Amino acid sequence: MTSLRQQELAPVLLGYLKQRRASGSTCGSDTSSLSAWLEESFGKFSIYVDYKDLREINTGFDSFEALDLLSTSQVAQLTLGSGALNSAALINMVFERLENGNSFQNAEEFFVALTQTSQDLDINPVVRDIMMNRTFAIISLHFADFATDDWVSWFTVKLTLLLPSLTAEMLQTATSHTDCGEYHIIVGALSSVFDHMTSLRQQELAPVLLGYLKQRRASGSTCGSDTSSLSAWLEESFGKFSIYVDYKDLREINTGFDSFEALDLLSTSQVAQLTLGSGALNSAALINMVFERLENGNSFQNAEEFFVALTQTSQDLDINPVVRDIMMNRTFAIISLHFADFATDDWVSWFTVKLTLLLPSLTAEMLQTATSHTDCGEYHIIVGALSSVFDHMTSLRQQELAPVLLGYLKQRRASGSTCGSDTSSLSAWLEESFGKFSIYVDYKDLREINTGFDSFEALDLLSTSQVAQLTLGSGALNSAALINMVFERLENGNSFQNAEEFFVALTQTSQTATSHTDCGEYHIMYVALPNVGALSSVFDHMTSLRQQELAPVLLGYLKAETRLGLDLRVRHQQPQCLA
Repeated sequence: MTSLRQQELAPVLLGYLKQRRASGSTCGSDTSSLSAWLEESFGKFSIYVDYKDLREINTGFDSFEALDLLSTSQVAQLTLGSGALNSAALINMVFERLENGNSFQNAEEFFVALTQTSQDLDINPVVRDIMMNRTFAIISLHFADFATDDWVSWFTVKLTLLLPSLTAEMLQTATSHTDCGEYHIIVGALSSVFDHMTSLRQQELAPVLLGYLKQRRASGSTCGSDTSSLSAWLEESFGKFSIYVDYKDLREINTGFDSFEALDLLSTSQVAQLTLGSGALNSAALINMVFERLENGNSFQNAEEFFVALTQTSQDLDINPVVRDIMMNRTFAIISLHFADFATDDWVSWFTVKLTLLLPSLTAEMLQTATSHTDCGEYHIIVGALSSVFDHMTSLRQQELAPVLLGYLKQRRASGSTCGSDTSSLSAWLEESFGKFSIYVDYKDLREINTGFDSFEALDLLSTSQVAQLTLGSGALNSAALINMVFERLENGNSFQNAEEFFVALTQTSQTATSHTDCGEYHIMYVALPNVGALSSVFDHMTSLRQQELAPVLLGYLKAETRLGLDLRVRHQQPQCLA
């Protein structure tokens, strides 16, 4: 018979059985096996009977007993209605049926019927993997004969439901039979189901796509890299999988990636690599483009991924200060909105890792904002991070940040928290409370927030001006032991600079240094640094004006002692000041 005649007769047979059923006769549907009933009721014409009609006149068709007698379209309907899409056992039975006979034609008809359904299909991932594996085993044997229309038909229609289960090996096999245009069809199809794949599967497929393009390039084909715009080329070459391609590989297969044209299509890690390789760290215009990209979408997540990638580079980064300021300003605008939700680990992650390169550009206002959300432990994390980049800050920036740190500690103290001042050693407390910024804190403020600063325990951490203030306030001008400790501190490092700063601070106070010394202490201050620290030993390093300024002070002291008639030899068992 002709196919048309076959299709014309089937409805007559169906009509007869429906009529008999309506009159109470089952015509054997309740006694025969399903396969026997189907054979005697429709014969070979059963392939033209809709599966729902079979179920209507014989309820046993919810089962798989008659599977071998069903047409592939009926098998598809049975698959949809039987729960087979969530059963590994049932779906394997379906494919055993499809593999019987012309497996390629059966698979094709099956997926045409399956994709024509109006119902939403939710396929169990394990079942989907089975379907993909068995389908691919059938159709891959025919890839060598595929025309472009076949790639379109299979990858954009029939296999759409299964593509999230396509493996790297399958993709390698498929693309080995395609030209560039057909490759782009596959990429587009896979990209359309990208969000339904596991992250691992996405990452596994990306190298296959890259390998294909590298191979094509090696054989002289650019696959559109010399004709398309960068954004169009990236989209058709990798689709959404481009986020897993290393930026250096993109540049290798398309030299145009030195530019910023495709910025919106790059992943944040690729944006970081572009930033490193494009000179953006020395260009205000380019770095602003980078941050416009980061602010598109989930800006916090983008910034986080960007700085993770940026800090993982092995190259030494030299960021232009103006660019660094821009980066700090725009980054802070993004992350500061989340400070209220930061846990301790977040403060550690951002301030000791991700922001390290930018911290020299942190302003006093930013620091004020950040510390307003921290407890003492988190405050100490920030101080440590800032102290680690102290030497990369301008002196002005250092001085601007110190009052913010002081203000935080005063506020905590006012609210009853000592932030460790009653438990840590003075030196440890000063280090964790101010870090290197302590040199810009006035000594009276240190004493106010930590009364232990009447002692000399933290002497090595004090700036020379603070040492001068400690000297004045501690009684050191009347103690040979203490004044020797002071000068041991001054001798540490650049002794000349230390001594100069010390005496500048000392002479600027309303109390003059010599007005509180006796003759013995005068000698100590004058000769306590026999090698490098005493005034005489650095005489040749002083300006002529400074030399002339100091002489009258020394002379005035000695005249004053003489007028008082003090017998210094008796009081100190030492030679007179004027020997």
